[in-house]
Amino acid sequence: MTGSWFPENCVVVGATGGIGAAFVRRLVTRKGVKSVWCLSRTGRSPVLDPKVRSAGLDYTSPDSVAAAARVVEAFAPVDLVIVATGLLHDDGLGPEKSLRDLDAEQLARAYLVNAIGPALVAKAFLPLLPREGKSVFAALSARVGSISDNRMGGWYGYRA
Repeated sequence: MTGSWFPENCVVVGATGGIGAAFVRRLVTRKGVKSVWCLSRTGRSPVLDPKVRSAGLDYTSPDSVAAAARVVEAFAPVDLVIVATGLLHDDGLGPEKSLRDLDAEQLARAYLVNAIGPALVAKAFLPLLPREGKSVFAALSARVGSISDNRMGGWYGYRA
């Protein structure tokens, strides 16, 4: 987010996570930013600011993603969409240390959250970006998701 261009209307999906919240905090401090949509499962914003609007979004549900896009559409065009979601592990999903640890249900869940969810966001939000001029759609991943930097192995579901 350097240079002469900076967005006016922004969307951060996964706004209550560590990386998403950091983007929100940075965006609200920038001159020229008019609105920041914080979209998350909780529907809350990590900051209180007049520029911030919040809405709930289950990024694994096509209907939820489409509904959130319809709400944001009133503020279109959107100049910046950041997808800062992801799941490496939680109470029911752990990183696989070897191929013996693979579980079909856990793989499907990891793929739903880490690949299908961002694709659904792209499908719903790319039409809100302006057809001319500069805009950015960014979907982030952690380094552990790198296929080329896989010296330790494991984490097959996340890397997929």
